[in-house]
Amino acid sequence: MSAFVRFAIAAVLSLMTLPALAVQPVGSAAWTDGGWTNYSSSLYTGPGTKYAEIGVVPGGLRVRVDRCTGIWCEIHAKNLHGWMSLGNISFGTAPWKFPDPTPRFPVKFGGSICFYSGYNYTGTEVCWRAGKVSSDLALAGLDNSFASVKVASGSAMLCRDRNFRSYCVIVNESQPRLEGLLDRGVSSVRVY
Repeated sequence: MSAFVRFAIAAVLSLMTLPALAVQPVGSAAWTDGGWTNYSSSLYTGPGTKYAEIGVVPGGLRVRVDRCTGIWCEIHAKNLHGWMSLGNISFGTAPWKFPDPTPRFPVKFGGSICFYSGYNYTGTEVCWRAGKVSSDLALAGLDNSFASVKVASGSAMLCRDRNFRSYCVIVNESQPRLEGLLDRGVSSVRVY
């Protein structure tokens, strides 16, 4: 076999393996390997209720999310495999539960908090006073934009998902850089 033919075969084989080596986006619901079901939900053979129902997935169950399209996600749960509504899946450390109006964290009430798009309190500044609640920062064009927080007084609850779902942290002190999951990953805020 000539060197050219060997080179051509090697090139074709390397191109075929390239997609498998591609880096997948981090934090995207379409590429996550873990999620939780919020409530018991029907599982379908395809992305929508027009497909056959193949079972029910109980609430609070850890699931593997293979991919999402629109508002439907393909999941694996125990011995089930199928599609369920994206609205019933939380991507955090535990299943979503309706927020308790009384915080169970050490919260300081009153004051103002400023959020910044850059680290070390740089970039675009957005300041809010106690009582401000934004359950979906995307509506204000601020979804996943905060990198640092300056606390004058008071506290804020920062959550990774909209409507205070999934991973939430109470911030009582200024942070020149938000921790890993919240660094440019905040989707809902409540200022106390």
